[in-house]
Amino acid sequence: MDFFLVYITLLIVFTFVILGLMLFAEHRKLEELESYFNKNKMVLEHKRKWGRNQRLARFHRMGLMIDILSMPKCYVKEGLVTEAELACVPLSLKRWALWPYRLCHIWALALLVGAVWRSWYDIEI
Repeated sequence: MDFFLVYITLLIVFTFVILGLMLFAEHRKLEELESYFNKNKMVLEHKRKWGRNQRLARFHRMGLMIDILSMPKCYVKEGLVTEAELACVPLSLKRWALWPYRLCHIWALALLVGAVWRSWYDIEI
C-alpha cells in the first residue's frame, strides 16, 4: 500500500478525533471552566456577548478560556485575571481545554507535511 495513502487516511481519522475532542470540551467542560472565573469582568462580558448556547457562541467562549489558560502571564500582567483565579482551575480541566487545540497545531503541521510531500513527489489525487 502506498505510504501517502496511509498518511492521508490517518490525517482524516485524526481530523475526526480532534473534532470530537473539541466538541466534548466545548459541551462538557466549558461551563465548569467558566465557573472558576465567575467574578471576572472580562469572562462575564464575553459570556454575555456570546451567551447563546449555539456552536459558534461556545467556540468563542472557549476561545477566551484557551487564551487565558495558554498565556496566563500576559493576562495577569494586564490585570484581566488574577493569580488566584488561575490557581483554582484544576490541572485536568486545563488539559481538557488546551490539548484539543494544541493537537490542531500538530494536525495543521501534518497537513503541511502532506502537501509538501504531495508536491515533491508529484502524487496525483
